[in-house]
Amino acid sequence: MIDAFNPADISNMVDTALVIDTETDQGRDPRPIQVATINVASGFEWMKYFNSGRSISPIVIRVHGITDDDVAGLERFDLAQFELPKYLIGHNVRFDWRVIGSPSAKLICTVRLARVAFPEWSGYSQSKCIEQLLGKSEASKMTIAAHDALGDARMCYLLYQACCERLEVAPTDFAAAHAIANKANPVSKMPFGKHKGKLIKDVPINYVKWMLGNIHNMQPSLYSALTKRIKAADVGNAQE
Repeated sequence: MIDAFNPADISNMVDTALVIDTETDQGRDPRPIQVATINVASGFEWMKYFNSGRSISPIVIRVHGITDDDVAGLERFDLAQFELPKYLIGHNVRFDWRVIGSPSAKLICTVRLARVAFPEWSGYSQSKCIEQLLGKSEASKMTIAAHDALGDARMCYLLYQACCERLEVAPTDFAAAHAIANKANPVSKMPFGKHKGKLIKDVPINYVKWMLGNIHNMQPSLYSALTKRIKAADVGNAQE
């Protein structure tokens, strides 16, 4: 199991990146029950199921279809057992990064990358991105596998390659892709909730803290804006 993320044709994980996707057991404090990766340099695919040590929420089962019986007797995910590269790529990758234990890695979010590469698109959910990329007919062949970790990882890998092609960046130039993704325009207004439409700088700080503590599948751009709001409030309090 120690070499699951280190296929034989890649001698140094520093030279590659992994597209990653997870399925989890619960909405709050989620733990991984399915993890899938694709090695960008080699195309090597890996997927495995895990037992989180607790029952899978019925609400979550309706999303991905994985039940307690499916993972009965399996081992728990242990980040220490895996060798990871310098970069992780995913759609809202910060969520999957947290789920597997927040390893030391640079994150390339395909939501942010797609916003830069395809500003004309009307939406940036992964299924919507694939639909806009391939057309509804072709996209339906891929999106039928949505909410399966490997199916989602394959869609993310395709989207990442398309973004790199549009941006004229080599898919293996991870430093460039990371720099572009992290220069994507941040969110300035609350996109949902009781403060929808309000400037984030004007949203009550207690509500911002609640969101950061309770909304786990948050878009990276919103997460970044909310954490900056917290930092600004802390600076203001320190100066008083």
